[in-house]
Amino acid sequence: MLNHNMWREFRASLARFISVTALLMLGVFVLIGLNVTGRNMRKTAQTDYAREHLADAKVTSTVALNAADQRSIRNLAGIKTTEFGHTQDVLIKNSNHAVRVQSNPQTLSKLTLTKGHKACNQQQIVLSDKLRGQYHIGDKITFAAGKAGATTGLTHKQFTVVGFATSTEFLKKDKLGSTSLGNGTLYGFAYVSKSAFTSSKPNVARLAFTQTKGAAYSTAYEHHATQLTKRLQKKLNKRNDVRVADLRTQLQKQIDDGAKTISDSKAALQTATTQIATAQKQLDTQLAQAKAAGSSTVVAQLAIKQKALSKQQATLDGKRNSIALAEDKLAQARTSKRQLTDVSLTIQSRNDYNDGYNNYGEDAARIDTLGKSFPAFFFLIAILVSFTTMRRMVEEKRIEMGTLRALGYSKGEVMREFLVYSVLTAITGTVLGSVLGLVALPRIIFRAYTANFNFASLQLGLHPAYVVFGLGLALFSTVLASWLAAHSSLKIIPAELMLPKPPASGSRILLERIGVIWRKMSFSHKVTARNLFRYKGRMLMTIIGVAGATALMITGFGIRDSLSTIVDRQFGGISNYDLVAVYNPDASASAVHKAQNVVTESSTVKRYTDAYFANVYATSSNSDSRENIALTVPQNTAKLDKYVKLRDSKTKQRLHLSDKGAIVSQKLAKLQGVKVGDSFTIHDQDGSAHRIKVAGITTMYAGHYVYMNQTYYAKVYGAKTQANAYYVTLKNNQDKQVNAIAARFNHHAAAVSTVQARENKETITNILSNLNNLILVLVLSASLLSLVVLYTLTNINVSERIRELSTLKVLGFYPREVLMYIYRETNILTGAGIVVGIGVGYGFHAYIMALLPPATAMVAPGLTWMNLLISVVLTVIFSLIVMTLMNHKIQSVDMLEALKSVD
Repeated sequence: MLNHNMWREFRASLARFISVTALLMLGVFVLIGLNVTGRNMRKTAQTDYAREHLADAKVTSTVALNAADQRSIRNLAGIKTTEFGHTQDVLIKNSNHAVRVQSNPQTLSKLTLTKGHKACNQQQIVLSDKLRGQYHIGDKITFAAGKAGATTGLTHKQFTVVGFATSTEFLKKDKLGSTSLGNGTLYGFAYVSKSAFTSSKPNVARLAFTQTKGAAYSTAYEHHATQLTKRLQKKLNKRNDVRVADLRTQLQKQIDDGAKTISDSKAALQTATTQIATAQKQLDTQLAQAKAAGSSTVVAQLAIKQKALSKQQATLDGKRNSIALAEDKLAQARTSKRQLTDVSLTIQSRNDYNDGYNNYGEDAARIDTLGKSFPAFFFLIAILVSFTTMRRMVEEKRIEMGTLRALGYSKGEVMREFLVYSVLTAITGTVLGSVLGLVALPRIIFRAYTANFNFASLQLGLHPAYVVFGLGLALFSTVLASWLAAHSSLKIIPAELMLPKPPASGSRILLERIGVIWRKMSFSHKVTARNLFRYKGRMLMTIIGVAGATALMITGFGIRDSLSTIVDRQFGGISNYDLVAVYNPDASASAVHKAQNVVTESSTVKRYTDAYFANVYATSSNSDSRENIALTVPQNTAKLDKYVKLRDSKTKQRLHLSDKGAIVSQKLAKLQGVKVGDSFTIHDQDGSAHRIKVAGITTMYAGHYVYMNQTYYAKVYGAKTQANAYYVTLKNNQDKQVNAIAARFNHHAAAVSTVQARENKETITNILSNLNNLILVLVLSASLLSLVVLYTLTNINVSERIRELSTLKVLGFYPREVLMYIYRETNILTGAGIVVGIGVGYGFHAYIMALLPPATAMVAPGLTWMNLLISVVLTVIFSLIVMTLMNHKIQSVDMLEALKSVD
């Protein structure tokens, strides 16, 4: 009998079962989905890193590594495996597309072939998979040197394509890395045999740690990598000092010997020139005398002497050309000596030498951030509404419980129906939510985030801990509610339990005491006012449920709005330049002049200003990642405002560079935990530390920046600056024009790099596009939650008051009046929930945006009116949908059956 009764209850209350199951499913779906996706993404990457043996660190050198350099690197402490290799950036012939050509790796950072085979001889090449559509197996590809007067560094210019590959060293599809060739950005990468390089000496070393202390992206691994590379950089600096000293000695000897040789040669040349000139003068005199005397024999003899003298003159001209070549070599040696300060030996961990590694880890961390906040809101609402629904179900079965107890059934047998119902609801919701959360949501997010990464498919996991946790919360919100309600009711004697529960006692509300208002209210409005405060629990549940769902929608839309305004605010109002063109002032004067002329003599340039520009970095005690910083020292501080607007982050007043400190960007100051008057440390690429004082904090939404004047720079670095860059604004800043001038600049030998403003713009845009699909899922989930909450609570309201509605219908109330008797309360509570939700959404959005943005971005504050309007309109639409569904139930009530149920 009890089993039949149980299944009859399932069929009779299918709508309630579905609504509660849907609530729990949404809660579990968001809880599991957001918390496991980041883990799955990291696991997927870790598998690929392990398969290719991605190097833990990379040593790069501006000059070739000799035997002593290689020996020093091999002997570094904490390194298990060292593999040396060659790398060279070249241009695809007749284009500005730069390609990084590398020697085939053997043990570390191995490539993964997607088609074909590895390069086996000097004329074969494997291209990056991105180039597969442009080239095919068997095609020829021809390279050219990217700098004027330079060579490719390869034994051949033309290669045969024998394969295509991907590599975890180049994780991103759209931004492979920076280069000093072409437009400044790598177009692709390639692998050739070691013998394809003209130099036998390597210029790069890949390293594997002896102990990794954990998997990639784990706190232990990243901390170990940061600390180890920091220690090893100090050792490499010492080695670099030794080789720079050796190079300086060699160059100085070459300069001294060359200068002496040239001096001696010039002296000998001068003596020989004088002798030949004297001999020529004597010969001319003799020849004139012989011709005057008419002596043909003497003239013939003198002609022979003239011929010998001409040969001697030709020999002198050859020596003069040799001296000119020697002078060129001497000038090159002197230039090389000046450039010894640029010689470096740098070690970088994965986070620094591999942009894709760092970006991918940050993407996964952003999802983790959402997983720590959004599910709490979802489950809080789901638990509250489910708790209310299950308690209401028990109260509806009050008379049946009394009857069963009177028939002799034990309390446990009577309670079993509710417990089974609750357990099945919890299990069903958890199973459906787990399947969607473990499979569907991670794949949706992965597809969105990896559109720009070279990962084929997501590696899914079961994550039983989250499933069990979700089931526990589901059981808590259903089983506990049922047990508490049933346990409380079953304490009552069966005879009393078989009677309907007395209605909640009414009491005068505050509004009734305001006679002016109360007397003018209609009967229906008075009933609504009383009922709102009569059922306080349901009122609170409705307000909390609607407020929570509205807040989630506001936050979801707000994340998109806040990130989308970064681009306009940064590149529309703050950064007004298109390009930073960086050159080497220590190069030869002619090379520097040619590079400068690209900017100063270009008809496409609207304006420019010169500055000192350098890439530095800062670290913080609570993070193992670097904050990469662009350091700028303008030569003319008054002109800087035309290119970068420095405005106080609080007062928005214009900031001026001073002799007492530096101006730093807002996000950098936040990460460093400093304010005006505080100090922090910046580091050069070789790890050299410099302490700077914060004189001002400027509003910046993208990137980290430090600005100094020349006087303060001299105080910090102990040396004067020398202009090495131009800030450039073009007349037409379309991508084509920016790339064109960057390519013309980078073609010259003195060019070091070009930094395009659009690169930061593209980074932010990519992050936004990655988040869009995730935000869409969250907004849809919040919308469904809002719909289910409104339906569930309205359904409870109607079920509880079915006798009241029947009475109204018997008394002759019109269908619309009966509907509004219920829905007037729902509308008021929905409105209150929306108001509360706007406030909660504003605060929750602020909390999320403090954690979610990338380390290089500062989000725009506040929410847009359009966001609030869309969220409110959606909630109202859901309310109207529920009203339509409930209208059918209200109008189909069997009045006689409802009114006789007490008998």
